[in-house]
Amino acid sequence: MFFKANKSALYAIMGIALASTGSAALADVLVTRSSGSIAREFPRGSRLGDTQTLRLSAGDRVTVLTSSGTRQFNGPGRFRVDGPLRTAAGGVTTSGRNGTARTGVSRGPNALVRTPWQVNIIESGAFCVVDGQPVELWRGNASIDAEVVVTRVADGESMTVSMAVGEHSAAWPTGLALTGGTYTVVIDGSTSHAHLEFVPVDVEADDAVAVGGAFLSNECDGQLEAMTVNPQTALIVRD
Repeated sequence: MFFKANKSALYAIMGIALASTGSAALADVLVTRSSGSIAREFPRGSRLGDTQTLRLSAGDRVTVLTSSGTRQFNGPGRFRVDGPLRTAAGGVTTSGRNGTARTGVSRGPNALVRTPWQVNIIESGAFCVVDGQPVELWRGNASIDAEVVVTRVADGESMTVSMAVGEHSAAWPTGLALTGGTYTVVIDGSTSHAHLEFVPVDVEADDAVAVGGAFLSNECDGQLEAMTVNPQTALIVRD
């Protein structure tokens, strides 16, 4: 079972961690996903020290975000969060003292992975923005030309972005200032209407753990998912 903490529970978890753990350890690791019996001990939103050991039973799985990227631990086994890993070139799995590591997440040879700063134009929800961090529009299906209309609901101001066949991403329209609030994204000729709530967050874009924490606390789930499954930053760890 996958456990998703609501905001009240998340703040309570973080408060408990602050009271019981040193600040240096808190800044290191964020639990972004957990399942199995371990989810009761370390639900989504838990903060861990980088030297902490996880004791996982069969069927347990924990995904954490560290300053160097994402790690996924699959039980059974005992795993130190920053434990040594041995990974052969090209992502071939090899055995190590802390289990087996494989770079990336298997998504098929032609799978597309968006960055956390690309807005899925058919996905509604919250989207966190950081001052100075460029935002792009993104689509998974680029088989046709598309005219994408972006509208700021507060004043009705809108701009149209053209995306050609084979083009999966495009820059945010320069004539439409990106501020906090609700925006709609409509693909011309389609019934798809995405409603996006842009949430300004005060973090450094290159601080992975701080960014992940902001995504989690503001329910920017699509961005957190994009950050977690990016094969350039993910490690899967098994016993």
